[in-house]
Amino acid sequence: MSNKNLVPFFVPALSMLLLTAEDKKGSPLEEDEVLLIRDKAAVIMMEAADVAKMTESRGVDIDPENCWYDWQMLRRELGRKPDIDPGARFSYVNRDDEEYRKTIADAQERLPTFRRLIEEKCHDDVYALVKVLLAEPDYRSYIWLIVTKVNPSTFIAEIFELPSNYRQFKVKQRIEVSDVDVQDWMINDNGTLYGGYSLRYSRGKMDTQGQAGFDRQLGVTVYA
Repeated sequence: MSNKNLVPFFVPALSMLLLTAEDKKGSPLEEDEVLLIRDKAAVIMMEAADVAKMTESRGVDIDPENCWYDWQMLRRELGRKPDIDPGARFSYVNRDDEEYRKTIADAQERLPTFRRLIEEKCHDDVYALVKVLLAEPDYRSYIWLIVTKVNPSTFIAEIFELPSNYRQFKVKQRIEVSDVDVQDWMINDNGTLYGGYSLRYSRGKMDTQGQAGFDRQLGVTVYA
């Protein structure tokens, strides 16, 4: 059995551990408490196919790599107060994967379509986003930014959420992004998603329940 095919399966479910801990505390868990519970939880390493079967009966659990974000989204679904900012959610992928690399090529090839859609679709609460690499000496990650201005070969885009690891970049900071640096782009027009090729890639790796949860988090009903 190859270790790369194994994924963690929490017993009991990580979501249940966090719910129990918060009920016992009587107030919202802090981020360090959530991560400590995750790190101390009992985990069985299983084949992804076996985890999918178990998930069919138990339901989708919290993603340990997005533990804080998923926990706040679960609290929100359950109506727990106060509502806490979940921060950014991350997608961890193998950038050497040819299928993933194709998502970047597709986004690059269809930048003219993106510019046209910005003119046609973006108004009121409909925003255009680009995904780019934000790199600092001690940390780097691919982040979605809101497009505020379109130029012939660049975009001016604003940071609206950041992992706490960043020290130089700040929320609301605006950055000029060259076309060649765009890793992906998307527009969510009231539930209809245009672009978002890396999101489609990640969604395609999930089972039916995972896809349903993914769509709810994105607010997407149609992939155009």
